[in-house]
Amino acid sequence: MKELIEIFRYRLVSLNIILLIVSSLTMFNYKIVSLVTFALIINIYDILGYHFTLIRRNTQVPEKVIVRAYRIHQLLFEILIAVFIGFLFGWQYSISCGVIKWFGLQDLLYYLILRQPIPQKFTWMKWTPFGIIKGDLSKFEVIFQAVIGIIIAILIIIL
Repeated sequence: MKELIEIFRYRLVSLNIILLIVSSLTMFNYKIVSLVTFALIINIYDILGYHFTLIRRNTQVPEKVIVRAYRIHQLLFEILIAVFIGFLFGWQYSISCGVIKWFGLQDLLYYLILRQPIPQKFTWMKWTPFGIIKGDLSKFEVIFQAVIGIIIAILIIIL
């Protein structure tokens, strides 16, 4: 129990969990909040999985192998949550969840919740729309891309 309390008190993890609970309860009355729930649940998964498990570990397995294995189960988890939201609220919500993920919103949430400085350069976001075109992205480009993703996600839902 002591360890769970330490995790809850770490940086802004408790805020992420509280917001997740609130958004999970609210999304049944306001379906659009399911996008917030999606972003928060995959963010807490990334914080617990990547930050606590990968960054703070000691192992003999090469870093590249561990990160790839994590990315596989992370993607499967994200797809599972998006499909679940699709079954609950409709596929436009599920697609919108995919859009906000693809446009990098969760990567920004990761830094904000952990109260870490947002990197000036994002070298790993080559899978995002701007990243496919440009490669490495600046902080401004990632923030701009995430805002565009939010707008597209909302448009998918209302149109």
